[in-house]
Amino acid sequence: MASLRPVLAVLLALSSIAAVAHTQESPKEFPELRPYESCSFPNGLTVGDIQPMPADIHDRPAKTKQGDKTIPLLAGRRINFAYPGAPTYASAKVELLPPDNYALNKRYLLEDFDDIVASDKGVVKSTRQPRLSAFSITGLDRKELTGTTLGIYMLMDDTTHVVTTIYLLNPKQSSFKSTEDYARQRDTFLYNYTRCIRNNQNGMLFGGSAR
Repeated sequence: MASLRPVLAVLLALSSIAAVAHTQESPKEFPELRPYESCSFPNGLTVGDIQPMPADIHDRPAKTKQGDKTIPLLAGRRINFAYPGAPTYASAKVELLPPDNYALNKRYLLEDFDDIVASDKGVVKSTRQPRLSAFSITGLDRKELTGTTLGIYMLMDDTTHVVTTIYLLNPKQSSFKSTEDYARQRDTFLYNYTRCIRNNQNGMLFGGSAR
């Protein structure tokens, strides 16, 4: 069975973040990322550990129609989500892109995503609505409940230039009974998380705190 191209690299990168986190910038230095870090969910899901992007990471690769490209990054976070007493349900990479050439880099990221879908016969591109809580959204899901990652969804905020890549995981103790069950929980998470981010952003706009 073909594997998702970015997953192995992502998991390897995540495993090294904790060891270098103390050398990173404080999350408060990047207010664009703060709304993504603090959310409460009505179904008991909680935000777990939050780790900043390693200091030696300044870009991410992308396969595009014009060949391999490099997407510059200003800052990033890795955020985990879990239900009480359960393994990690989702892991998100929240990355801040420079405003210069954002539209072009966004296109490269979308082309890279299409390349991921085309390279794996075990996945299908999501047919859900292309916008959610004013985010541009694209995603893919595994056709069956197999593998360590069941879905990847990318949220793009054109106002703040933040791109969030969400990995929906499939732990051994998964509660999913069917692909329909997975899809329901996926849609609930995406809806609740995007609404939370927007609410946090509104709080910051009017002088409140997103933490």
